Amino acid sequence: MLQAMRIIYVLVSVLGTALLVMCDQVEGPLPAGHVQATDQVAENLLSKARVLMNAGKYSAARSTLNQLVSDHELAPSAPQARLMLGEIEEKLGDPREAFRQYGKVVEGYQNSDLYEQALNRQLAIATAAASGKLKGKVLWLWDVPMEEGKVIEWLQSVIKNAPYADMSATATSVLGNYLVKRKKFDEAALVFKKLVEDYPDSPYAPGAQLMVAKLWATSHTRGDNNLVNLDRAREAYEEFSLLFPNHEQASTARNGAQEMQRLMIQQELEVGRYYLERAREYGPAIFCFESVLHQQSTSPETAEEASRLLKRARALSASKPSPAS
Repeated sequence: MLQAMRIIYVLVSVLGTALLVMCDQVEGPLPAGHVQATDQVAENLLSKARVLMNAGKYSAARSTLNQLVSDHELAPSAPQARLMLGEIEEKLGDPREAFRQYGKVVEGYQNSDLYEQALNRQLAIATAAASGKLKGKVLWLWDVPMEEGKVIEWLQSVIKNAPYADMSATATSVLGNYLVKRKKFDEAALVFKKLVEDYPDSPYAPGAQLMVAKLWATSHTRGDNNLVNLDRAREAYEEFSLLFPNHEQASTARNGAQEMQRLMIQQELEVGRYYLERAREYGPAIFCFESVLHQQSTSPETAEEASRLLKRARALSASKPSPAS
């Protein structure tokens, strides 16, 4: 009996050793966001890098940190090393590389306490670029504004990865205003509209809704869809009144909706005038003038002009020879 127990003990020991060997031979890194429990070598490298940074020796600190993240990717200090690499690149004037290094924290260490901090640094870089404060280099000589595509890419990245609505709403607002400055009005209107839809409780939402209305209101002077854009602006102003009835800008929105309606009526009058005086198509002209008259209470002056033109259009239509004759 004793001999049998010894044999079993030996077999169990051998099996345990084999399993440990097999585990040690498993290839591939741990999933993103996971780190080892301890890594003293990495901690020593991090301490060394901090000393170098405090001494202003950024290039040497960068080399030390790169060694850490390369050889000790799963160490507990790896996220901090990545964050410090981003800080060094900012100090050395390379916002592109800084944004990329902060992105390594965002992408690889979602469970780290530094995740939000890295995103905030990315947002700060993107916001500075959007405002024009952050410059890029041409041939390492001339400072120029950061290229449009890069600014948009950065802001969209933050919007995608932001864990909290307020950070994402902030980035969305910055993106919308940046597009307005770049005269990309239709794209900006869509961005602001999405902000209101996705973050209706954000402090940016009321301003975004008004901006949507204003962008559509001013767009009637650009392109050919005048009536369509004016109608979109009217709807946006009315939606503001519904979403934010107690907001200090609610009366402004109501007045804006009424103004859009008056402009639409005026636009319809001009369309009728075109048919009457230039195209000489009296049927469409009569239709437009009658439509304006039906909205007399909204714009009495325009209706008065439409009444005068309607009489003229009807008279010309009556005297126009029929196609059969």
